[in-house]
Amino acid sequence: MDTESVIRIARKRISRIGPTENYIRFDSSDLVLAQTIKPTPVEATLYQPLLCVVLQGEKEVSAGKYRVRCAQGHMILVSHCIPVISQITRASDKRPYIAVILPLSREKLLRYYDLAKTSRIPDESAAIACYEVPKGILGAFGRLLELDDEPQLTLSLSPLIEDEIHARLLHSEIGGMLARLVWNGDKSAQVTKVIKMLNDDLSSNPSIPELAREAGMSKSALHFHFKSITGMSPLAYTKELRLLKAQTLVRESIRPISMIGFDVGYNSPAQFSRDYSKKFDVSPRQDRKSVRNRVG
Repeated sequence: MDTESVIRIARKRISRIGPTENYIRFDSSDLVLAQTIKPTPVEATLYQPLLCVVLQGEKEVSAGKYRVRCAQGHMILVSHCIPVISQITRASDKRPYIAVILPLSREKLLRYYDLAKTSRIPDESAAIACYEVPKGILGAFGRLLELDDEPQLTLSLSPLIEDEIHARLLHSEIGGMLARLVWNGDKSAQVTKVIKMLNDDLSSNPSIPELAREAGMSKSALHFHFKSITGMSPLAYTKELRLLKAQTLVRESIRPISMIGFDVGYNSPAQFSRDYSKKFDVSPRQDRKSVRNRVG
């Protein structure tokens, strides 16, 4: 199944929902179908491990020092939880941006990964990269989308096709990048421990020596390997993480602005407001007000 065939299937699904819905989710699958008819503003968000296949249009994503541009027929692969800046850069009424997104499951990868039977040793590439779509992946996504026409088979077949996608990725030429999600013997696994520690409790302020002990590395080794994978230092990663969480709380909760900074680990409300304004080009109070005005 080629790209144009999958686009036709995706358009059929989009036509049922309506072109105003940017993200279409499926009841029996983790699959997300994304579409937009115009370029989007720059958006800060947190990516979990995922696969994003761009069927049409173009998307740019940056994480720290890393920046990828993904056009039609290519895919963005994310192997770790990382804060990113993303933007749809090419989309129009005639040729909308269309992509299929699937979260990557460590459990599914484990089913098909056996270090003793594969030569694909985990590599040390960045946690985000753009690749050509491996053989068979487009067809699998096409079949996953087509299951929407056969609801009686969806519950049975969707998990199997998602397993197939994971297996094909793992055993493709980019399998080394994904192997880092399942193998505990490389530096990536040690960095993953630190990433989990930082995500689990944003209000804490672990020092670099504490993070290094968690990773089982020296401070300099932690800084080197953490930045080589995420594109940013542990301190910069923590700051990005806190501001993204704060943005969610500012926009979606009724918690006082003055307390949100403390919730995500800031000790100074003034510093929180300065960092928030620098990151999002708007103060926390103005951001909350603009969101409520749009909703109202």
